[in-house]
Amino acid sequence: MMTLQTELLAAISWAAQQGWTPATGGNFSARTEAGYLVTASGRDKTRIQADDLLLCNLDGKVLSGDGKPSAESDLHAALYRYEPKIACVLHVHTVASTVLSRRFPEGIELSGFEMQKALTGNVTHEATIRLPVIPNEQDMVELARHVRLGWPMPWGFLVAGHGIYAVGDSIASCRRHLEAIEFLLACVLEESRWS
Repeated sequence: MMTLQTELLAAISWAAQQGWTPATGGNFSARTEAGYLVTASGRDKTRIQADDLLLCNLDGKVLSGDGKPSAESDLHAALYRYEPKIACVLHVHTVASTVLSRRFPEGIELSGFEMQKALTGNVTHEATIRLPVIPNEQDMVELARHVRLGWPMPWGFLVAGHGIYAVGDSIASCRRHLEAIEFLLACVLEESRWS
């Protein structure tokens, strides 16, 4: 039987295998009864192990584990406080999300893609949906404020010039959202080469 910890480690390893965690980038978390498990700062996600995870409370304070959480751990905590249904946050750095979030700082509209149906609540490719883009900030309080202003964001959001934050009500749904968002962004980036 897979535990929350092993399921999170599997999701991190999967994201790393896609090449979405360059130079130890990205951070990953899953909600627990005590708060959330989150990756420690500076860890190589291609070699992630159980002792690379920290347990934090919903204020972002480390309850157990060695190392320090990424500065962005505070944003994970804010997301868990904003929406009790969020069970997982997966943050990666991909070329498509980084480039397109700079090109479309007001958000990215998607329509006509079958893969839109992988995002919870979407039942047709004919709908037009919007992936939010928020400004990048080094100050996590300010970054969280931008997220709060754009809430709700049922699948996640992009941070301009930075990457994807996917959310879900389980680790599996968060993984699905992340993979679908990245696929959709790769399609938009490829289409932009035609124009």
